Amino acid sequence: MSNRASIAMLLLAALCAPAARAETRVSGSIDKNVRWTAENGPYILTGDLLITRKGYLIIAPGTQIIAGKPASSDAGVDQIDRSDSQLVAIHVHGMLACQGTREKRISFSPLIKGEERCHWYGIVFDGSYDQLTEVAFADIAGACNGIMVRGCSPMIRNSIIEYNNVGVNCSKDGNARLYNCIIARSSSCGIRVQGANPVIFNSIIYANRNNGVWCDGVSAMTFEYNCLWGNSDGNFMECDPELGVIKPVKKKGKKTADSADARNNLCRDPMFAGTPADSIAGEQDVSTPTPADRVVDTAIAKALYDSLPKPQRPPDRYRKYELSKYSPCVDAGNPDKQFKDRDGTRSDIGIWGGPDVMGSSK
Repeated sequence: MSNRASIAMLLLAALCAPAARAETRVSGSIDKNVRWTAENGPYILTGDLLITRKGYLIIAPGTQIIAGKPASSDAGVDQIDRSDSQLVAIHVHGMLACQGTREKRISFSPLIKGEERCHWYGIVFDGSYDQLTEVAFADIAGACNGIMVRGCSPMIRNSIIEYNNVGVNCSKDGNARLYNCIIARSSSCGIRVQGANPVIFNSIIYANRNNGVWCDGVSAMTFEYNCLWGNSDGNFMECDPELGVIKPVKKKGKKTADSADARNNLCRDPMFAGTPADSIAGEQDVSTPTPADRVVDTAIAKALYDSLPKPQRPPDRYRKYELSKYSPCVDAGNPDKQFKDRDGTRSDIGIWGGPDVMGSSK
């Protein structure tokens, strides 16, 4: 082969080779304005990350953050939080703007995959600046505490917090504002409240191994217009006794059971698109022609659905946790105008409801 032919082959191979993916390893302190982007990711946490009171971390849409195991102390890298030197955490004392979008979500996940829910410690908001701290359109998985809040009131919205030990842990005046989230499949409870008064609207607490919400019996959280379903040991533990108690309503002079409690919380299957419950509802909707690809034996489908040991993942053609048009969560969120869906209608419960941008006022 001639030199000219060899050079041509090398150029062709270079053009055909996939572009190398950027990767950034991070740990230590942030004490100034820093921006993470999808183009420079994924960001690999090799140790605790501390956003100091002077620090401001902005995470752009589509960015991927992966939590690894802490580097050995022999390498001169010390953990910021020595309470558990084997797990990394993101500690927020200053400001964090985690600004995903519906189309480009931000993800936090462990380097090690598996069923264990405690591969990293999680995101810890500890006295952070409320007005400039927000987690929006993010997915958080595989942590001991997906989000822990102490001494501050960050806004957390339109986020999926799943496959953690505890989904959201609020303690010591950790009054998180949690809107339009999915908190699912925790190995312990979905939400833990101790000495805190969080505000939780329009969220789905779903299929957690123990309780949906576990309180301390005294915290006065605001918990309204949410949906709870499939939490193995019950939806509530040591919470306000009115929560989860279906209120009777009068219809045509007779008292009948409504589907919501005194705080407008639903205790019903949220009915995600593509699940057997969605198919059953579609078959029973005589006003809508059934597409040929959805014709099934309803009795068999119902038997299958009733026997499922845990909620089934919808087919990939549906967006994750997308509501069925038959879902009781459609147009069932907080009716206040600040929560309206982007089409101007009343908010749906869950991550696909609510506006794209929400003001930071409490």
